[in-house]
Order: sequence, then C-alpha cells, then structure tokens
Amino acid sequence: MLALIRAVGLRFLIVNRVPLPAIDFALRLASAALLSPAGRYRFLLAGIHPRTLKATLRRIRRLQDWPHAWVRAAHSYLLAAHERAAAGELRAAAELQRVAALCYHFGHVMVLDDLARRRALYTAAARLFRTAAPHLDPAIRPIEVPWRGFALPGYLCVPSDRPSPLVVFLNGASTAKEEMVTWAAPFLRRGLAVLALDTPGSGEVADLVPAAPGQEDVGWAIIEAARHLPEVDPKRIALLGISLRGAYAVQLAHTVPEIAAVVSVTAPYDPRPYLDLLGELVRRDVAFAAGVTPGDLARLAPALALDTIAPHLQTPLLVVGAGNDLVVPPQESIRLYRAAGGPKHLAFYERANHVAFTHLEQWTALAATWLAATLM
Repeated sequence: MLALIRAVGLRFLIVNRVPLPAIDFALRLASAALLSPAGRYRFLLAGIHPRTLKATLRRIRRLQDWPHAWVRAAHSYLLAAHERAAAGELRAAAELQRVAALCYHFGHVMVLDDLARRRALYTAAARLFRTAAPHLDPAIRPIEVPWRGFALPGYLCVPSDRPSPLVVFLNGASTAKEEMVTWAAPFLRRGLAVLALDTPGSGEVADLVPAAPGQEDVGWAIIEAARHLPEVDPKRIALLGISLRGAYAVQLAHTVPEIAAVVSVTAPYDPRPYLDLLGELVRRDVAFAAGVTPGDLARLAPALALDTIAPHLQTPLLVVGAGNDLVVPPQESIRLYRAAGGPKHLAFYERANHVAFTHLEQWTALAATWLAATLM
C-alpha cells in the first residue's frame, strides 16, 4: 500500500474513493455551486458567462440534475442567438449558438445510465456547432478523414492561404472536437493549422466504432487526408492528444514515422496499477469511449500502457503534466518524459488539474511555440 501511495499520491487515492451516493448527498446539501474555482475554469474557457455558470451549478442538487441544468443554459443561449440573428448580427448569433452547443456537450458527459439520452444531447451539440462553425471568427470548416470505411469528422482552422503545418487535436474521454477546436487561437497565431478530430470512441463516431487496440493506422489516414487539403503541408503534421488520447497520440507517432511531432497532455503512462482505483465517474467515461463496461477496463489496460513504446519513440515529444491531477496520477507525465527515447521537453504545472484546464492558456501557448519551432 505504501508503494501505491508513493506512485499515485494519497490525495489521488482519497478523492477517487468517494462513492457516487456521497457526491449526490453533497449536492443535496450545497448544490454543484460547491465546485471549486479550478473545476469551474473549463466551463469559463468554453465561453460560459460567469453568471450563467453560477446559476447552472446552483440548479444541480443531485447528479440527475446535471443534464437538465445544462440544457436550460443552452436554451438561454439559443434564445439570445435568435435575438441577435433577427437583428442581423450573424457573427454574434453564431458565437452564442457555439456556446449553446457546448452547454449540450457539458450536459451529456454526466448522463451515466441512459445511453440514448447521452447520445441525443451530444447529437444536439454537434448539430448546433456545425451550423454555427462557418460564421465564427476564425471560420471553422468541417472536414472528414476516411478510415476503414468510416468518415472521421473534424473541424479545420487555417491561419492563411499558404500550406501550413498541421496540428491534429485528439479528444479526451469527456471532451469533443467542438470543445477542443476553440483552443486553436495560439496555434493559428504561430502559423499552424488546427484539425480537431473525432477518433474511434469519441464524438460523432462513438456509436459507430469504439476505441480499441490496433487502431494506430488512424495516423496514416490523417496523413493521406492532409494530402488533399491545399491549405496544409502533409509533410509537417503533429499530434496533440489529451488524457487518454495523449497516450494514443504517442502510439500513433511511434507507428507512423511521418508524424513530425507529438504533444501529450496529462496522459496515462501505465494505468495497470491504478485503473481499478479510479472513481466511478472516470471509469464510466473511459468505458463509454472504449465501448465496454467499467468491469472490462482491466483487460484493456495493457493496451494503453506506453512502457514498451516510449523508449523507442524518436518523434520530438512535448509532455504536459499537472501536479493536482486527480484523474491520471501526476507522476505518469514524468514517467513518460523520462522514458521517451527521442528529443523531448517537459512542461509540468504544479497547481494544474487534469488536462491542465486551469493553465490552458499557458500550456497551449507553450505548445504552439514549441511546435512552430519544431515544424517550421
């Protein structure tokens, strides 16, 4: 037990042992307004107004209230979008519709027992975002990456008309391309195009094909698709993966030498020792992505481990770690950095939470600078 505490941290163990009934009881007492400033930051980054976020959290007094409260928030943004559109303010209307889409997205991630409801909420998010995307600033263009007979949907942002290096964003278990593409600004400023992509088990293809071992050929599909995008230089492609797909990004880069750089953000290095310790909410999120039950995750853990891959990785690697990560033990980022065999850099934020949402402006700016220097 002492060895496990040293490996994952005592706070990680304690927080992940809190059962869902205890969370529900806390919500009944204080509502989701008890969410810490660090926990709120992700929603603020997405464009949720602080007053709207405060009201939404106060309406949540049990776990089942979560999706209903976020749908109510989405409706308020849609009403405002309709008013702006009627006044001829199309760009402002599109921005409000974008935020409404993300409200639906945030609502769907906490639907734990009704898969049809979960998918319906995300489908609403995807539909709203797709209609708003061309009118946003910068404009966001939907594209598809053909793979094994499927079309992996994505959103492309480009900095100029000249062929630019491309950074492909890969979702975590509870994020989606609609959220991640809004992180593109620092990369565009550095002359990098951004493609936020749904890979197997995520976003719009989650129901069609779950994440599974042996899907590294997605990397080849990305490169082939880039050859048909005149705004993109297919010889300068990087991957940026967060959480679960931070590990996947490393696996793709190891398999596909043409990938020029990889950024891995708060990714698991070897989840086998602690996967069974994760809280139920996290386990369900990962299980949804993998298309399995939470009880089946243990048999997938070896396929997620990077201990046999990282020493052979020659692709330039930027690892982003977070000292207050309660989803992936903070030590995992350090282990990945130390094991990687090629050029590497570590950015570790001691006070950051999972995905370093609390420090997202900092690490995305750093990643954009590092990638521009690596790819240019």
